[in-house]
Amino acid sequence: MAALLAVDRRAELFGVAVTIADLALFSLPDHDGDEVTIYQVWDVLERDWSFKLDRDDGEAEYAIGATARFNDGSVLHIAARADCCDGSGCRHCRGY
Repeated sequence: MAALLAVDRRAELFGVAVTIADLALFSLPDHDGDEVTIYQVWDVLERDWSFKLDRDDGEAEYAIGATARFNDGSVLHIAARADCCDGSGCRHCRGY
């Protein structure tokens, strides 16, 4: 499964153009490639950005994705996408 990453700046507190979520996104190796998984992304966030994560407001759902909220209010959404999500009829695409 590949990870799809998106930054949400709507709740950012300081009115800056570049948020902590933006910095975290671009610090991830292969952040725009199909090779990175949600688990690899979360490991990097825990290792390199743990001091900026808002621990009270993050969410994770096993094998589906995670929401990393940072203490400036910005959010990094990490969604899982199976390599087969092309309607091929595999077990994942059928939902079981």
